[in-house]
Amino acid sequence: MNITVEYWDKISYTSVNSEVKRLETWNGTKERIFKKFNKENRSLRYCSGSYYKFQDSTLQKEYRDWYKSLGESKRFEMFYGNGVVD
Repeated sequence: MNITVEYWDKISYTSVNSEVKRLETWNGTKERIFKKFNKENRSLRYCSGSYYKFQDSTLQKEYRDWYKSLGESKRFEMFYGNGVVD
């Protein structure tokens, strides 16, 4: 399965608006792509205005439903990875 994702970033350093900077095509199973999507967005969590978004809004909804269906411990593991939480 090939899925197109959009990489959004601020228009300029002083702007509050973001725009699509590039399109990327990811391939793999839907679950593998959803995990990659989560990981890539998590790596941008401190980059104000930068994020990935599925080009297909239906897929964006499927991702949200998939993420909500995960258990709390799985979401915790995906968020923190192998890090130690005090």
